[in-house]
Amino acid sequence: MYPLLKINKKKILDNTKAIIKRTKKMNVAVTAVTKCSGGNLEVAQAFLDGGATSIGDSRIKNLKNLAPLACEKWLIRVPMPSEVNPTVAYATLSVNSEIKTIRLLNQAAKAQGKIHGILYMLDLGDLREGLFIGDGNSVSPEIEALISASFTKLDQDLGEIKAMGNIHLRGIATNATCVGATIPTPLTFGAFFKVKKILEEKYQLPCEIVSGGNSSAYYLVDNETLPAEINNLRLGDVILFGRESAYYHCYDYLHQDAFILDVEILELQDKPTYPVGEIGRNAFGEIPTFEDKGIRRRAICGLGRQDTDTDHIFPVVPGLTIVGSSSDHLVIDVTDAKATYAVGDIISLRCDYVGALHAATSSYVDKIIITQ
Repeated sequence: MYPLLKINKKKILDNTKAIIKRTKKMNVAVTAVTKCSGGNLEVAQAFLDGGATSIGDSRIKNLKNLAPLACEKWLIRVPMPSEVNPTVAYATLSVNSEIKTIRLLNQAAKAQGKIHGILYMLDLGDLREGLFIGDGNSVSPEIEALISASFTKLDQDLGEIKAMGNIHLRGIATNATCVGATIPTPLTFGAFFKVKKILEEKYQLPCEIVSGGNSSAYYLVDNETLPAEINNLRLGDVILFGRESAYYHCYDYLHQDAFILDVEILELQDKPTYPVGEIGRNAFGEIPTFEDKGIRRRAICGLGRQDTDTDHIFPVVPGLTIVGSSSDHLVIDVTDAKATYAVGDIISLRCDYVGALHAATSSYVDKIIITQ
């Protein structure tokens, strides 16, 4: 059935091996992130076969699906208080920034007879999750006051966490580029490493894991400028799509086409390229703009925004152009294609991170793992 998302396990394995070869040189372990594949078990196994040391996902349902794997499993989104029981049941470790939730995790772990690992999440300026500590560079007095209050809170939290019987604080973690689009550089980890020092010297807690970010930090591995204190990265985008997420640089030693979305042509007709009549808002409340290119051959395909983000899929065959989409329809201009298309033919589209993320988690898109 179509639409069909084809996930190439061999290419993911190749990418994982190539990346692990480079991270190993810098003594960095990789937690490979499966959320873009919907927690697919075969994709996770390809990560492990390629040398990843643990698997990370943001959804408990996905970690539950990955339970058969004999590896550490990380919940890489701060757990909701309502999900502490399944977090302890299915995650070896979770990232955390709220002491209230850590207390609940401690209670859940005690009830299940487990020790639950955590990383204390720190916000260096991207302004998503984590206790805000900034990047260690001088800022306004107002922000400096906020940072000072954060370190006071950190001190209180660490003292309480150390006394918990069923929580094991294994280290610290941070993130970048996800909300504030801040790019990690060797100079942005100053406050982060200050916390590492506090853990080790004041609290005598070994900072086993110093997780320095996601695929946006991979370029620091590639150019060998990642600070030596960082010994873990949580990587998904760069492994799956061969592109780091700070500058969107694609690497020639990685595959960029491990996710291909096949769609079926359900109508093929010649039509004008400028709508007839007064133009208002489309189905999504947008006011579109059009360029009059005369009569063109348009393929209407059975895929829409309900299935994926159509701004993040790209025709594989030269000469094809996506010109529009609605909830259930994708319009592709096939006029300049060398091939001749017919109703029922299949058009293949390469997915980037966003396109694959939506398609992989849509119940309307069938999925298949391929190995060639």
